[in-house]
Amino acid sequence: MNSIIEATKNKAYGYLRAFGFDEEEIEPVIQKGLRDLENTLVKLQVTVRSENTPDLQTLDDLLHGLKGLLFQLGNHELAKEVDAIRRYENPEELCMSVEKTLFTSS
Repeated sequence: MNSIIEATKNKAYGYLRAFGFDEEEIEPVIQKGLRDLENTLVKLQVTVRSENTPDLQTLDDLLHGLKGLLFQLGNHELAKEVDAIRRYENPEELCMSVEKTLFTSS
C-alpha cells in the first residue's frame, strides 16, 4: 500500500504542474488526495480481507473511488488496472484480483 501511495505522490507533482497549478496550490491538493487515497486503500483492504465475502456493489464503489483518485493524482497506469479489475462479476475472484494487484508485494 505504501508503494502505491509513494508512486502516486511522485506522479502527482508533475501531473499537477503540467496543468498549470502554482507550487503553493499543489501541496494542499496532493496532501488531501494522498489522505483520501490512503483511506480508500485501507477500506478496500479491510473489505477484501474480511471473513465474509463482500457484495459486488461495495467492492465496485470502493474501486470506482480508488480509480478516480488515482486518475486525479496522475497515476493513470494503476487507475487503468483498477478499472480492469472492476470487470470481474464474481466477488471472490474480484477480491483475489484486488489483493494480488494492490496488496501483494511483487
